[in-house]
Amino acid sequence: MAVVVLLAAGVISAMWMSISYAGSLDEDLAVEQETTDEDGDSTDDDSSLRKQSVTSTYLLEQKQEEAAAALSAEVQEELDGVFAGAEYAVDVVDLSSGATSIEINADEVFVSASTYKLYVAYSMLSAVDSGTMTWESELNGTTLGECFAQMIEISDNACPEAWLYDVSSRDEVTAQAHSIGATSTAFVDGQAATTTASDLATMLTGVYEGTLLSQSSSETLIDEMMSQVYREGIPAGIGDAGVVADKVGFLYGYLNDAGIVYSDKGDYVFVILTNNSSWAAIAEATAIIYDALPEA
Repeated sequence: MAVVVLLAAGVISAMWMSISYAGSLDEDLAVEQETTDEDGDSTDDDSSLRKQSVTSTYLLEQKQEEAAAALSAEVQEELDGVFAGAEYAVDVVDLSSGATSIEINADEVFVSASTYKLYVAYSMLSAVDSGTMTWESELNGTTLGECFAQMIEISDNACPEAWLYDVSSRDEVTAQAHSIGATSTAFVDGQAATTTASDLATMLTGVYEGTLLSQSSSETLIDEMMSQVYREGIPAGIGDAGVVADKVGFLYGYLNDAGIVYSDKGDYVFVILTNNSSWAAIAEATAIIYDALPEA
């Protein structure tokens, strides 16, 4: 009899443990399900926010592109008259947003003339930033610092040519230009360097934003560009409305000007490339472009 009671008690105990375990398991599953639902809601919220952000960015970019296209068409009507009989390209970037404001023939390839020295300047400054060169390093019978200043301020040719032959190479400077987004720019032995208004605008935007060089090197380049002596193009067109840091180029019939404009309407990159035109026309075109830009 005692054995039967003990066995019955054992069965009841086992059944109770089984029921208790099952109840505990159900509770754990319920908690896990609740947690999963909460995580799912959180994931859905994050996904929704990302979609909204992407949509907002796309709509903003679309609006900027439409505004740029409309303003470009408006300005081009006047510039076609200013540059009658000439080839020309324009790229203007609003530096408050990084968005293009005006773009006319910006991807057409032109002989760069001495605006190629901006790419050589980038190569030199990169070497200084990396520590492979210093401003006291020898170049063309003087220092790199002195060569750099002459190259930008008076558009000296000997210093950049010495850099291309003795320190770097045309292939290397081309590769460096491509690495910063100036993918249509080329330095080829025995030929004049070529570039586009878009490439020059890309480079100058990066210099202004500080994404290409150290702060010190960016400031050095901009300061030298403000000191360059040829002021008949973009600086003349901006006049008293602002200050211009630019680099010009003139070779054969090519007259080019690329610069950063600090103006009453904000900061902009202006690039104007021409063939068979004049500095007076570039200045007039600059004034037309500037007048068309919105007030700050």
